[in-house]
Amino acid sequence: MMTRGVLRIYLGAAPGVGKTVAMLDEGWRRSQRGAHVVIGFVETHARENTQSRIRDLETVARRCFDTAHGSVEDMDLDAVLARSPDVVLVDEIAHTNAPGGRHTKRWQDIEVLLEAGCDVISTLNVQHLESLNDVVAKITGHVETDTVPDSVVRAADQIELVDMSPEALRRRLAHGNIFPADELDATMAHAFRPGNLGALRELALLWVADRVEERLQTYLVAQGITDSWETRERVVVALTGAAGGEHLIRRAARIAGRLQADLIGVHVGSINSAAGPALDRQRDLLGELGGRYREVVGDDVALALAGFAKAEKATQLVLGASARSRTSQALRGSVTTSLLRHIDQIDVHIIAPEAPIAPSWSSLPRMTRMTPLPRRRRVAAWLMCLIGLPAMTLALTQIRGHVGLGSELLLSLGLVVVIAALGGLETGLVASVLAFLLINWFFVPPYHTLTVSESSNIVMLSVFVTVSVVVSVLVNRSATRDREALRARAEAGALARSAGTLVGAVDPLPELVDQLRVTFALDAAAVLERAGDGWAVNTGVGEPIPTQPADGTSLALDPNGDVQLVLMGGAIGIDDEAILRAFADQLALALEARRLRADAETVASLAQANVLRTALLQAVSHDLRTPLASIKASVSGLLQHDVSFSDDDRESLLLNIDGAADRLDRLVANLLDMSRLQAGAVVIAKRAVALEEVVAAALTSTAHAGGRVTIDVLESLPLVVADPALLERAIANIVSNAIAWSPADATVRIEAAEVHGRVDLRIIDRGPGIPLDAREQIFEPFQRRGDRSNDAGVGLGLAIARGFIDSMGATLEIDDTPGCGVTFCIGLAVAINQYPVEQHRDEQHRVEQHRVEQYPVGS
Repeated sequence: MMTRGVLRIYLGAAPGVGKTVAMLDEGWRRSQRGAHVVIGFVETHARENTQSRIRDLETVARRCFDTAHGSVEDMDLDAVLARSPDVVLVDEIAHTNAPGGRHTKRWQDIEVLLEAGCDVISTLNVQHLESLNDVVAKITGHVETDTVPDSVVRAADQIELVDMSPEALRRRLAHGNIFPADELDATMAHAFRPGNLGALRELALLWVADRVEERLQTYLVAQGITDSWETRERVVVALTGAAGGEHLIRRAARIAGRLQADLIGVHVGSINSAAGPALDRQRDLLGELGGRYREVVGDDVALALAGFAKAEKATQLVLGASARSRTSQALRGSVTTSLLRHIDQIDVHIIAPEAPIAPSWSSLPRMTRMTPLPRRRRVAAWLMCLIGLPAMTLALTQIRGHVGLGSELLLSLGLVVVIAALGGLETGLVASVLAFLLINWFFVPPYHTLTVSESSNIVMLSVFVTVSVVVSVLVNRSATRDREALRARAEAGALARSAGTLVGAVDPLPELVDQLRVTFALDAAAVLERAGDGWAVNTGVGEPIPTQPADGTSLALDPNGDVQLVLMGGAIGIDDEAILRAFADQLALALEARRLRADAETVASLAQANVLRTALLQAVSHDLRTPLASIKASVSGLLQHDVSFSDDDRESLLLNIDGAADRLDRLVANLLDMSRLQAGAVVIAKRAVALEEVVAAALTSTAHAGGRVTIDVLESLPLVVADPALLERAIANIVSNAIAWSPADATVRIEAAEVHGRVDLRIIDRGPGIPLDAREQIFEPFQRRGDRSNDAGVGLGLAIARGFIDSMGATLEIDDTPGCGVTFCIGLAVAINQYPVEQHRDEQHRVEQHRVEQYPVGS
């Protein structure tokens, strides 16, 4: 029986990462080791580096297939089999074969080669995997028709990832090492954006990682290994359906996100248990956060959790803190303690419950009057006082003959100390008096009276009462000091947060006022400024916002009293005045910082205006002087009566005057457009327009465009949403810039295509290019990169184009042209139902006259 061949696949995220080169290099290495290697099919895409890697490898001639669209070359499967090779190199496993071949898909040809005992080395881009087809379409906007079933790739004996960073891949694209400039259409350019390349790279990495994980699990099962190997982090979160579960899931998701780990939620239930609505909500939230939900059945929750965590090879286990009392945990056991005994090599996270308070500043601690001791402790102390003391007394009466008065006093004193420690001063004093009465009544002769017959008993009873009272006072004092310490901590925390806000926030005033309101438990707070005879609200929070100082407690924030802090709905005590004054000082600083910031912005605006004015004078002085000098010289020559000009000379001078006048006209139009953009006076009238018509109009108004521009904008493209006049001016300015900076023998190419629900218009030049760090700078007014071009103008064209395109809601991006040059890409929304062709006709008519004055065609 013939041994099946071995399939090796080089997987990449995008064209150009080096899959075919890796395949050819591996084939060459095998041939050098003596294997019979043939090339069944390789697609070099005319790349010199790829073609050079073929070396002297035997290449099987391709077979020609006649189709309706002409002759097509494809792999000749029969000729490859006739060679009986050891190794066959077959590029692009997802390729669809030409009609007339033995199989529809190339991966089916590869199956035949494998069955024939040939080892096969092939290549694949991640976008051609069937399971990722829809995901890739969302990323690139292009639906791949050539796909291969995942099961075919999973069955490969070896899968090797050929990886390259998006930055390196884009450098290869810019150098023309992937596609020539004339082959890079809008769809390919969209796919090679940095974000898209990063997403495709992540898909490839994750897909390969999943295959590695599958093989690791197969190995562990085959070897009988049950321990958790921390090759990949897995976070398991235990769900109960109890309140606070959403907080637990989010914490577990954050842990999984930081570790780049899988998130699995598990619920342990009994056979008869049913999921409630709270658990359903938690399961839905888990799914939204990218986790998986599992249920296991078991009477012992800890044992079931431990078993599930081991089965899933978990490395992190997240649990919620128990809400049961210590007594309940002591009687019924703790799940956490039991779980820790059953697992090892797994990190366990115990997450404290989320406090039931609102987020943001409302979660800050409020400085209200706090009870010295918790209510639960005081209730327990009163129960021990009113029930425990009589019960102990009753028990001691049963052994009164065997226990002396000293022992009875010590036992009672011990219980009184416990009561005082739990309940504080009031409870301790009541317990002391009650214990004194009970002991005197039942244990001090004569019994059942309050009379004390012996002086020694009087001393013991007095000492008993004194000690119990002193202990009660000390406990109360300790609680009071704890309360003061907590209050000081709250004050320090409030001041620290306010100081952080003052330093870190851009405009800290609203946050400081909100923090003040929450800290003092106020209904509302506001900063009021005097405005004539009344008051204006500068900043206010809460409801209802005070509008004048008389609405609440007011505090002046400036020496003249023109700025007031007004507080409503809270009790501000004497102890709160110091912290309130500190808040007021910080609010005053925030107000001053706001005023200084406004002054700085004004100064910066004036400085920018001065810079622009200087740049304008420098640029305009040159660009005005040159055409004016040309016009002056030509006109002066024509006016010379003592000089005779031939008809050709006269026409030359007139053409010179016409060209210089056009240059002046463009300069003035650009200056007016720039001033309107900076003043926000641009009139926008968007509607559905045909892009090919706008491009044609733009070229008509562009100087020197004749013979320098090639257009590939089809009439079948969908209509786009744009203001036709503004879009025309923007395209004309970009094309003029491209012509000015391209070599005289190079053409500027304009092409458009629908990509991912929008239309991309690409203007491609072959100029010197623009460095990455200067690409935003060229859109600033009066920016010129050197003096290479005499037609570059004053540096307003691109700034105006960006302004017009942004005002229409479109996008303008810069990319490298493969080989050399720059590609400007204008992204325009497709006009659907909301922008029919006839819509805005009335609006267009209303603004038409104003628009003609603003943007004359051909200016």
